[in-house]
Amino acid sequence: MGSSYIPSREADMDAWLLNFKTLITANPTNYGLVAGDATSISAAYAAWNAAYLAATNPTTRTRLTVQTKNQQKANVLSVVRGYAATIRANRAVSDALKMGLGLHIADHQPTPVGVPSTYPVLTVRGLGLGAQDLNAADQMTPDKRAKPAGAIGLVLFRAVGTGPVSDPDSARYLAFVTRAEFQSQFANSDNGKIATYFARWTNSKGEVGPWSPPASMPIAA
Repeated sequence: MGSSYIPSREADMDAWLLNFKTLITANPTNYGLVAGDATSISAAYAAWNAAYLAATNPTTRTRLTVQTKNQQKANVLSVVRGYAATIRANRAVSDALKMGLGLHIADHQPTPVGVPSTYPVLTVRGLGLGAQDLNAADQMTPDKRAKPAGAIGLVLFRAVGTGPVSDPDSARYLAFVTRAEFQSQFANSDNGKIATYFARWTNSKGEVGPWSPPASMPIAA
């Protein structure tokens, strides 16, 4: 199942998540879940929403609150996507209930989705203290920001150290990115180190393509 059913704009995403959480919490058994599942979803949403509000309020917005918001965003999306996939696959849950949650209804004659065969090309630029901006393009269309056919986004990994690295196994998962641009945040302790990024296209089944070449830049934190 793809991630396009969840809005990419964070304000819209927050509203979508609130609706998802509220409906399931009200009656989890309607969706083939139990009270513990509703508790997990509510906790993930509460942590995300608090971090989102802190990062978007001009009086509390700092590098740290933005970093926390990004971490909680990754967590809540991971939790929600797992439950959404379970609900969507449950034939005992009506299409109307699934649509009320904001889920896409399964295509009974789906078009086969191929595994990505190309890799992303990453470019990095500094945004000042504590942040770097990444742009992604496909190797076949490096002058365009379009994803290759069948890809819903890319999985992004980052290594931070005293120098650049060439092995993606040295990097840690950073984010699932659906847009061509992404902002990478750093702590003050990262100042003077080198950030190296790797990425892979992924399709709606979670199948990934080849690794991108590494993209590195010194950190000003």
